[in-house]
Amino acid sequence: MSQTDRYKYKLRTRIYSSMIALLLGSFFFIGAFTYYNFKKQNRHYHEKRLLRKEASTLSSIGYYIKSHPLEGSPKESIKGLFKDKIHEWEDVHRLDINIYNLEGELLLCSNEDLVLDKIIPGAIDQSILGELRSQKVRIKQKLNHQGVDYLNSYQYIFGQTGVPLAVISIPYFELDENYKRDLRGYLLALSVVYFLLFVGASILAFLLARQITDPMRKLSEIMKKATLKKRYIPLKWDSSDEVGQLVQQYNYMGKELERNAVILAKNEKENAWKEMAKQVAHEIKNPLTPMKLNVQLFERIIKPDAPRFKEKVSKFTASMVEQIDTLANIANTFSNFARMPSSKKMKINLSETVENTLFLYQSVNIKLFQAKEPLFINGDNEQIISVLNNILNNAIEASKENSIAEIVVRLEQRNDLALLEINDSGTGMSEEVQKKVFEPNFTTKNSGMGLGLAMVKQIINDLNGSIKFISEENVGTTFYLSIPVMKQKN
Repeated sequence: MSQTDRYKYKLRTRIYSSMIALLLGSFFFIGAFTYYNFKKQNRHYHEKRLLRKEASTLSSIGYYIKSHPLEGSPKESIKGLFKDKIHEWEDVHRLDINIYNLEGELLLCSNEDLVLDKIIPGAIDQSILGELRSQKVRIKQKLNHQGVDYLNSYQYIFGQTGVPLAVISIPYFELDENYKRDLRGYLLALSVVYFLLFVGASILAFLLARQITDPMRKLSEIMKKATLKKRYIPLKWDSSDEVGQLVQQYNYMGKELERNAVILAKNEKENAWKEMAKQVAHEIKNPLTPMKLNVQLFERIIKPDAPRFKEKVSKFTASMVEQIDTLANIANTFSNFARMPSSKKMKINLSETVENTLFLYQSVNIKLFQAKEPLFINGDNEQIISVLNNILNNAIEASKENSIAEIVVRLEQRNDLALLEINDSGTGMSEEVQKKVFEPNFTTKNSGMGLGLAMVKQIINDLNGSIKFISEENVGTTFYLSIPVMKQKN
């Protein structure tokens, strides 16, 4: 999988994961809000329900008091009056009923286990009694016993004359039990809906993520084709959405770049020819100047009857021929450079070519370290010789004054490459010269056209090889050439 594909699928995954995370987050917050709202409404419902049951219970007690007047002390009368009825009211209204006297002492209890378990106090707190005396309204408490929430209310039981007779307390324990049961059922039903929504939303998120990334994938494929073909290919997009705007901008930029590339190539070609023309003109002008001077001098001083006429004509002719040869050499050099990298490639024994070329440099101290086996390459033998001559001549010319050039040449095979190393102990090159050494028309010599190493680089590049060098001033220079080796058939 390519780097672009990994990014593409990563983007799709990120979009899909983000949408799923947003969906799950929405479900969580909806669930939390539902839980809070349901709990609040459920508590409100049970408080209202308790209020209705209290009203119904007090109504029954009030009706009973009207038909059964109190006798004796209020404490004993109430206890005797409600002793049998309290359990009846408990069954009818399905409530636990506790009756206290006005001092807060417990008189009757429909469920004595509540008192034994200390869920219901044996006496009413004095602060509650004080609040009842001052406000004479219903007082509600939210209590908790061993992790169970419940409500408890206190209010007066009034006689026929409107005078308080006792205090009734009604605990309500169905708050947590009903709430949890109802919430469990509600969430169970809601979970089914959530599951179906999640499945549907997941599919929708996947399709949406693919719909977003597919246009980018198509654009990437078209750009890959354009890269492989090394030319601009316009993109087509039927919609005018954001991707369509991106495609439109890409097409516009592609056309501009293509047009600018053509203009740039044309300008570069024109500049190259201008520079080449300047160099050719400069090189041709050098021998033409002495030729002109010689002709003018010959015309002024040479006469047929002058002494040593033949000798002077011979010197003049030799000088002119030498200058003409220089012009021919200039023309041939530029012609060869212009023809690069055209060559007649064939199977070459590189080891033999290197050895034969070095044989001509017997006047120089050259050490050759050959490969163990002959190395064969596919190339032009004359061009290989030209490469060696250029580098060796530069190495000789870079030798220090009053010293014999010392050159070391190594040829070896490494994997599928022939590695040629040419090291000299000359003056080396400065950093500024190293940057321009392969540029045409660049030379540090008083003579020459600066095309030698430029042609060397073209020849090596034409062989699918590479050339590089390391140079240090006053230490020397080493050139490293690598050329693919021909595979030998067994």
